[in-house]
Amino acid sequence: MATHWIITDIDGCLTPEESVPWDLDGFWEFAHISRAASAGAHPVAPFILCTGRPQPYVECLMKLLDIRSPAICENGAVIYTLHDNHARYGPGVTEEKILALREVRAFIETDLLPQRPECIMQFGKEAQLSVYSEQPQVFPALMEDIAVFNQRQGGPELLINATHFYINISLAGIDKGNAIRAVAAELGLPSSAFTGIGDTVGDLAIQKNVRFFACPANAQEAVLHRADYVAPHPQVRGVLDILQHPEFQRS
Repeated sequence: MATHWIITDIDGCLTPEESVPWDLDGFWEFAHISRAASAGAHPVAPFILCTGRPQPYVECLMKLLDIRSPAICENGAVIYTLHDNHARYGPGVTEEKILALREVRAFIETDLLPQRPECIMQFGKEAQLSVYSEQPQVFPALMEDIAVFNQRQGGPELLINATHFYINISLAGIDKGNAIRAVAAELGLPSSAFTGIGDTVGDLAIQKNVRFFACPANAQEAVLHRADYVAPHPQVRGVLDILQHPEFQRS
């Protein structure tokens, strides 16, 4: 069956999640493939970026990689198209929910982060929150504190989960999966037209909405068990291996 698009996560797949230099040789090899795929000059299908990163970060990568599809940012809370420089909220995001999320952010910044100097709020997000730390062992306690505060405030239901180095706080029902379905509807394609790549539990929303799902060797345990194919290498080197699999070819 032909693959029309490959939906891929960014952190932990194309680039490291932690704040370190990229594998530049591996990334540029991927960039050349992506540019050729977008131009219809490569056997690999073109890409859709699907990430927790904010729109400005994604915009930069879209320009580097010549991504021509809508991109999914902030774990589905924002959808962005480069050709018209248009960003919009994903399905289910409302002004009321955003205002409640801002209260959660204020609590994190004023009550939690002063006690946790090893944790940093990620700037640039509109409808989702992320806290970064190179000491993820502190995440369970922080996640519990955030959940208790939101419940006490009568806030909207939240989805709070952790990647390798981030806590992501999302509005429940607003995730990569819903955004993927919205983009697929815009493109007029069924889930069988897509394959996917991811590395963390948040990317299982990709896995549920594609025909075939692969992950690099650094993927979280839950993802390794659900993947149709696991690459022998981590991060972008693993993605380059994945792209050789027949399921990621145009036909």
